Amino acid sequence: MTDTADSWYWERNWNDYRRGSTRVRVRWEGGEAEALIFDEGVPITSRAFLDRLPIEVPVVHVAWSGEMVMSTGGHALGVAEQENRVRLVRVGDLAFDPKFDEITLTYGTAEARLPDGPNVLTVFGQIVEGVDAAAAFGRRTRFEGMQTIIFEALDAFDEERQANV
Repeated sequence: MTDTADSWYWERNWNDYRRGSTRVRVRWEGGEAEALIFDEGVPITSRAFLDRLPIEVPVVHVAWSGEMVMSTGGHALGVAEQENRVRLVRVGDLAFDPKFDEITLTYGTAEARLPDGPNVLTVFGQIVEGVDAAAAFGRRTRFEGMQTIIFEALDAFDEERQANV
């Protein structure tokens, strides 16, 4: 078997959806990052998420999943089906669980889990700038408790910043 024949399945199922061109600002008290939304590879969830910006999301640490924070309440995006089913999320992944309307941010080694066993998520974006700052935020959340993340369009954030200068 060729290398291509051996890897096509994995590439299609675990990397092919990681395509997009829209970037959003991810803010929290004391920091920020920039995320790429996979609007080409995960169009339904991405569009639903982008249509609701800005989104303010209270988050808690989910120690049973590893280095991940998740929303404390439902954030209905109007998406009932999963576009990809990811259990082993990557550093910086933004994901949505349509079963519980939860948004997650992975900042280190993590596995999508519920308190009682494995789970899968729809990964719809990834932090591309400020990964270290997001990791520091995640670690802080584990020990300090609930925090708030704000997702917003880059242009809206830049307009607000310019108005305050």
